[in-house]
Amino acid sequence: MTAVLVIVGLLLGLGGLGALLGEDQERPSGTATPTQTSATQAPDEPHRDSGDMTKAPAETSDGPTATPTQKSKPSSTAPSGVTVLRIIDGDTLEVRGDGRVLPKDTVARVRLLEIDTPERGACFADDATARTATLLPPGSRIRAERDAELTDPYDRYLLYVWNEQGTFVNESLVRSGHAKAVLYPPNDKYWPRISDAEDAAQQVGAGLWTACPEQPETSITPPDTNESPAPDTPARPDLPDGPPAGVPDVDCSDLSGPVWVGPDDPHRLDRDGDGIGCDAN
Repeated sequence: MTAVLVIVGLLLGLGGLGALLGEDQERPSGTATPTQTSATQAPDEPHRDSGDMTKAPAETSDGPTATPTQKSKPSSTAPSGVTVLRIIDGDTLEVRGDGRVLPKDTVARVRLLEIDTPERGACFADDATARTATLLPPGSRIRAERDAELTDPYDRYLLYVWNEQGTFVNESLVRSGHAKAVLYPPNDKYWPRISDAEDAAQQVGAGLWTACPEQPETSITPPDTNESPAPDTPARPDLPDGPPAGVPDVDCSDLSGPVWVGPDDPHRLDRDGDGIGCDAN
């Protein structure tokens, strides 16, 4: 009986030992499964992260590159133009060139094409000069356009001019009655437009058309022939000839002194009808 109990005890002891050994063998196999799962998932997650990191720098680099490109465009197309230095009279001004129509940084005298304002000292001359100064204040920029002839014999640049507000100054002075329309071929690019402006100014009596009496014929006629000059007075003073007809209009500001214009006076330089133009020079 004792032997039987010993044998039974040994069997039970061997069974418990076998169970313990079985658990030890299952535990490594149970831990292997999570290890394989984590090994399988680990490469996938870094792969997705690396893809995201690759895209992010590309999007970041595109943004800053586009911004400077857009900002640089306005500076490259910044408006520039001839600079007004001073107004000489209603149709003449002094400017500094910008390298386009006029040589860059050159100080030049500009004569506005297809118009003529009253000569200094004549009726409405001060009004015309003031109006031009309002349209073209010193220091402002203008857009200049030439015609067939760029300069005249007096080294003036013959131009059409637009101010900073886009106003066509030649036409504006005629339309407001501060200037008359005068054509000197071959510079006739805007003649229909400027002559129409004069018609409109005359119809409403704008500016000089009301303020100044029409005197072109009486102002240039010689003195009464019944009044004989003094014996020691020459029929023609010793003066240089005035500018001939057919060239762009000339003002006394373009001449260095008085000139002999005779009875014709094509540029209306003789205000008192004595045949001498620009007496005040």
